[in-house]
Amino acid sequence: MLSLLFSSPDSSFFKKNELTGFKNAISITSDGKGFLYVLDNESNEISKIDDKLNIIKKVGKKGWNSGEFDSPTYIDGSSGLDLYVSDGKNYRVQRFDLNLSFVTSLTTNTVTFDDKLKFDNPVASVIVNSNNLYVVDGDNKRIVIFQSGLTPLTSFGGFQSAETPFVKPIKILKDGNNLLYILDKMQNSVFVYDSFGNYIKTFNIQKLISISIYNNFLYFLTENEIILYDLYKKAYVNKIDISENFKEVISDFLVYSDNEFLILEKNKLVLYNLIN
Repeated sequence: MLSLLFSSPDSSFFKKNELTGFKNAISITSDGKGFLYVLDNESNEISKIDDKLNIIKKVGKKGWNSGEFDSPTYIDGSSGLDLYVSDGKNYRVQRFDLNLSFVTSLTTNTVTFDDKLKFDNPVASVIVNSNNLYVVDGDNKRIVIFQSGLTPLTSFGGFQSAETPFVKPIKILKDGNNLLYILDKMQNSVFVYDSFGNYIKTFNIQKLISISIYNNFLYFLTENEIILYDLYKKAYVNKIDISENFKEVISDFLVYSDNEFLILEKNKLVLYNLIN
């Protein structure tokens, strides 16, 4: 398995397949069952995609009703059961099943919510411990935790944080131990917290574009390479060089298998293979 991850002079990183036609693709996730889901910020749609990069279903349009969006920013399917879409301009996070049917939504900009535990502009979210929702509050630069996706518990990482506060958090992932990885685009950093909101460490990576977690490896996508960090060994283990023409405007990044990498750009989704 690991031999495929270690690049060598004989390895090549090449385009295997691509899907075009998006207006402004912004976020990609997978459900662990082989299906991909791409969120389009301009068409306000979710596309469900198979492993051959065929679109098998689309839902969504611009609006404020259930199942509609206004320039959404993030989609997460890491629970393997549901999809959560950060619909910030509608002040909510919407939940869908894997068939793209609307289930429910969470809105906190009401007088009944404590200001310390609300969000006006959710930019990303992730499910931890099966049903707890962790929301990146874009306005207050913090993470707010909602038990069972509904009841606010606490927040962390905000302006009052004892550690380095977030500046522009845009992505949140979890690993197999439910540690959280928050990508801060302005700081070229990834902040690591446990599921209780306790700070653990910070990765500082030059020219960082995006991150992905697969098979207990953390992948850092930069302008000219992919850096692998072994989450068990707690050590950097490899770098994969990528070609100059790979430096496009990239909106998101997903490791699909040990040797397959998905790069999401504004108008297309590209599947790359690493071959030794």
